[in-house]
Amino acid sequence: MKRRLVYVLTILVIVLGSWLLLHNRENMSALEKEGKEVANVNTADSSATATKVTVNNKQIPVQYLTPAYKVTVKGDILYASKKNETDAVEPLKLDLYEPSDDHNMKRPVFIFIHGGGYTEGGKYDAADFSTGLAKRGYAVLAIDYRLKKDPFTNFTRTLNDAYEDVSDVIQWINDNAENYGMDASRIVIGGDSAGGHLAINFVNQYVSQEPSIIKPIFSIVDIYGGDLTKSADSKLPPVLIIHGTIDKLVPYQQSVELAEQLKEKGVYHNLLTMEGVGHDYKNDKYIDEIMETTTHFLWNVMNSSDLAKLPENSGFSIASGDAFDIKLPEVYHTPSKESINIDLPEGWQLREEEADRLRIQVPEGLVRGNDTLFVSRGEDPKTEMSFAVNVNVIDPLTVKYETFYDEAAKEIRTHMDVTNQSSNNFNGSVEADYETGRSTQGTFSSSVENLEPGKSVRLEIPELTRGQRTLKSYNDIGNLLQSTLDSFNALLLPKLSKPVEINGNLSDWSDQARFNVKDIKISGWRGEQDISATGSLAWDEDNLYLGVEVIDDKHEQSASGDAIWSGDSIQIGIGIANIDGTVPSEYHELGVARGNAGNLLKWRWLTPRGFNINDALELKYAVSRSDSTTSYELAIPWRELSHDINHVKQGMKLKFSLLVNDNDGEGRRGWLEYNSGIGSSKDVNAFGDLFLENQH
Repeated sequence: MKRRLVYVLTILVIVLGSWLLLHNRENMSALEKEGKEVANVNTADSSATATKVTVNNKQIPVQYLTPAYKVTVKGDILYASKKNETDAVEPLKLDLYEPSDDHNMKRPVFIFIHGGGYTEGGKYDAADFSTGLAKRGYAVLAIDYRLKKDPFTNFTRTLNDAYEDVSDVIQWINDNAENYGMDASRIVIGGDSAGGHLAINFVNQYVSQEPSIIKPIFSIVDIYGGDLTKSADSKLPPVLIIHGTIDKLVPYQQSVELAEQLKEKGVYHNLLTMEGVGHDYKNDKYIDEIMETTTHFLWNVMNSSDLAKLPENSGFSIASGDAFDIKLPEVYHTPSKESINIDLPEGWQLREEEADRLRIQVPEGLVRGNDTLFVSRGEDPKTEMSFAVNVNVIDPLTVKYETFYDEAAKEIRTHMDVTNQSSNNFNGSVEADYETGRSTQGTFSSSVENLEPGKSVRLEIPELTRGQRTLKSYNDIGNLLQSTLDSFNALLLPKLSKPVEINGNLSDWSDQARFNVKDIKISGWRGEQDISATGSLAWDEDNLYLGVEVIDDKHEQSASGDAIWSGDSIQIGIGIANIDGTVPSEYHELGVARGNAGNLLKWRWLTPRGFNINDALELKYAVSRSDSTTSYELAIPWRELSHDINHVKQGMKLKFSLLVNDNDGEGRRGWLEYNSGIGSSKDVNAFGDLFLENQH
């Protein structure tokens, strides 16, 4: 009996010991796992202190990032007077945008240089961007500089004159910094198109030629400026490049190659790519992200003299519901007693962390827009050991509509290309609401199964989609994931039974397709009596007909030739769509005006190959002025628009945009537009649609 008891006790001791050993190992494993979730440990150094990550769900106003100020503008400040290409002395002016209710007398300065191919444009082009920066605390100088009639005849002189003008602006800053609360030791230089080209090439030239002049420049913002005139200098300050992938004027590849060149030279830079966007940084899809990414990039390079402490990118986009990684600079990889702090918006979560990255989870939902993430070593987010990242939360799905004429069915239909922007497969359904060609409300829905990240599916809507269009997406259990609104103009043009008499009198226009020119691009617009416009369109076998009635309190047109855009006038963009309805690679841009003496003016600035660029344009047109009303009436021959007029028939699709310029005697104030793609950019993708119909 005693022997049996000994055996039992021995077995119990063995079982208990085994259980304790196993339980201890499980506890050690759990502790190790927990340690990995809250700390990064350098296993190569047993004495190293773990680095903890602390998450703060707070969003506090930050100088130069938060748009906290009202803005005042001091216009037409003379900064220099120089002889231009005609040997006439030209006054060179700038507009100063400044935060009106801050008390900082050492504001960083942003010099913005407008685009226009070195031959046109003006400081007013930068109004929106300059205002956005001034709201955040910058003093912004939107500048004019000497332009040329034909800048590429002697491009060296064009650049040298412009370089000299920019140097004069910097000298003006030095002379007036105290009066205007500017910090002459902290300057950013940037611009769009020719302005971006001028900005980066100016610094690249002077960094070796006259380094003292560009010493205070701590960053460059290059918005589709294109290539450098000489190899990039390794001493260039940090560069932010912004470019659209379908830019037809300055190829996107030039910015890709510029970024590669800067990388080879060891120059800190970011490249913000605008997917599916042309030569237009002001487009609604990207303008907010551009502003936020720019200010975050500048905040980072302004607050850290050690560029090795800065992030790989200061801004990027992520679909709602996705997780993403913030790559930590190498200096953050070493364990420290000080924790890594990250400020996240409410509802965002830190999923995991490694020595070189933090993984962040964005919640699923309908909230979109730009959010700031601060990462710092220690409690103060404004130390040298900190950086800010802008995260643009976007929809999981994007849609591209393409209207087309179905020849077999004799109907206008719409291709709907849905693309998955998230990092997860999409399973669910999509629903589109829109206005039909009959001006009724239309709805289309379809299930979408297993749509992989980055992939697209084409759906066909059996009618025209236009007006306010809303795309809704639902997951596989019916939860609403997004509701995305856009607006699109498409007109059905009636065929006339008899031609319209072109005499400047629109009273006989009755059965045409009508539209309002209601998008206002004028700073200080004073209402419909200041300037407003309506239009009409129709067609027959010979011509495309356009009538525009403009209410304008003051008519001013003293220009001629290719400069008529600078006075009261209309500009028209017309492209003959491809047979399948897709956007053409080439298009026409033409315009007409009435001079102050009553003389008629016309010009064509852009055209497909085989057509004339200038006033050699066969066109029937009349422009009349009575009281405050200007009437434009045009018959544009089809042979001036297409090499093959056999396509002119029912169902033919055109891309169309109209711009009404306004000048009250002190230069062009801005414009009204129906569709876009002419004024702030040259982009046929922004045009609306026209379809020819046989109904009278």
